[in-house]
Amino acid sequence: MKHKLTITLAATSVVAMLTFTNCKKDPQADLQMQETAAQANTSTSAARTIDRIDQIMGDLSLDKYSLSFSNTIPSAGITRTAYGADNYLVFADPQDVICPEPIRYQIKKVPIYKRPNFVVPTCPDMSIDIIRLKELQDLIVKADPVQYKGLQQVQVLSGGGLLATPKFTSQYTSLKADKVDGITQGLSPDKFIMLGAPDVAKGGVFTRNFYGWADLNSIIFKPYRTNLRDIIKPTLKGCFDPLILKTIRERLVAINPALYSGLNVTPLQQNAAMGVLSY
Repeated sequence: MKHKLTITLAATSVVAMLTFTNCKKDPQADLQMQETAAQANTSTSAARTIDRIDQIMGDLSLDKYSLSFSNTIPSAGITRTAYGADNYLVFADPQDVICPEPIRYQIKKVPIYKRPNFVVPTCPDMSIDIIRLKELQDLIVKADPVQYKGLQQVQVLSGGGLLATPKFTSQYTSLKADKVDGITQGLSPDKFIMLGAPDVAKGGVFTRNFYGWADLNSIIFKPYRTNLRDIIKPTLKGCFDPLILKTIRERLVAINPALYSGLNVTPLQQNAAMGVLSY
C-alpha cells in the first residue's frame, strides 16, 4: 500500500509542476498530458499485478500443481497465498527423502500429502511438470531467500516433483520403526494407507504421519472423481481395504482400549467394498 501511494503522489507532482510552470498552456495539450498521465498510471498498476506463477503454470490444469505461501510477495509476482489444488497425495522414493536404515528397506513408497485448508509454509509445493518446477524454484528462492533458503526438488514416483525446504525433508532422516510397524507387520502395505498427525503425547503408538502406501489416486480418486478433500478428516487414520483396516483397529484397541476403541471402519460412500478407519 505504501508503494502504491508513493507512485500516485509522484505522478500527481509531475502534473502539478507542469500546470504551474506553464500559465499559458494549450487546452488541447493539457488534455493530451492528462491522458498520458492516466495511461502511465494504468500501465504501472498493471505491471504491479502481473502474477508470475500464473504465467509459469500457464495452461496446466489446477490438479496438476499446488503451491502455498505464508504471505504474498507482490514485488516478485506472487500475488496470492494459494495456487492450484488445495490437496494432493503423491509418493516419493525413501532414498530420495534420505530415510535411514532399516526404514528405507521396509518402506517401498513414502506418501507425501497436502491436507485441505491446512497450510504450513515449509510444506512441499508440487508440480507434475518438472521443467516448470525449476522455474518455480528459481522464482520462490529469489522472492524470499531467507525463508526459502535451501529449497530443493524431490522427485515424485508418478512424474513431476516437489519443492521442499530442509525443515520439511529433515523429518525423514530421523525415522524409526514404531509400534504401528509392529501392528501392521504381515499386512499388505499396498492395501492400506494411514495419514494423520502422530499421537505421541497420547500413547506413543503413532510416531510419524504415514503408514502403508495404497495408491488412492488410482484406486479411489480417479475412478470416482474424488480427492483427498472428500475423504480425509482431522482424525482420519486409514483408508482402502476394510478387512485390513479392521485388523489394524483390533490390534490398536488391544494396545490401548481407552484411546482406540472409538475407531470405526465405515464403508466409503462411493464404494462399499472400500473402507475408512476413523473416529
